[in-house]
Amino acid sequence: MEVLSAIISIIGIIVHIIQKADHSSYRSSSISYTDTTYQVVHEFTPQEKLDNMNIDSLNICYKTAGIANFSIENARRMLLNKYIQDDFYIDDIIIRQNCMYIKLMHSIPYKSVNKCYGASFSINFMTVNDGVSVYGSKKINADEEQVFKEIANELIKAVS
Repeated sequence: MEVLSAIISIIGIIVHIIQKADHSSYRSSSISYTDTTYQVVHEFTPQEKLDNMNIDSLNICYKTAGIANFSIENARRMLLNKYIQDDFYIDDIIIRQNCMYIKLMHSIPYKSVNKCYGASFSINFMTVNDGVSVYGSKKINADEEQVFKEIANELIKAVS
């Protein structure tokens, strides 16, 4: 009985080796392509996007201007459709009442080509005085603060 089980084990090992050899020779002689398309697993809701932007930290005013006949929806369209800026690009815009939250990518220094830094800004419209303010988060680094000031200037120019 032990001899029979040993023979079966040896035959199983030989079959396994033959299958592996056959599979590896088949792989090397054939060309295969892998489908690299990806499905969207989860699309963030506007509220989830705002949570990820950490909008509570947008408490430093970088630029304020008076703009007559300001429309937040027109400003949104201008930023998404017509405003082209090489120094940063807009990733997403979410509007809540008279406030627009903007997620963008920029570079440090401001005129550099590598836009690998993400930042969030808010553009707030005050109906009382037709004032528009651009808010961002506090920056400790002087270079980052300068970039934020320049982005705020560009945003104000774009929505004016």
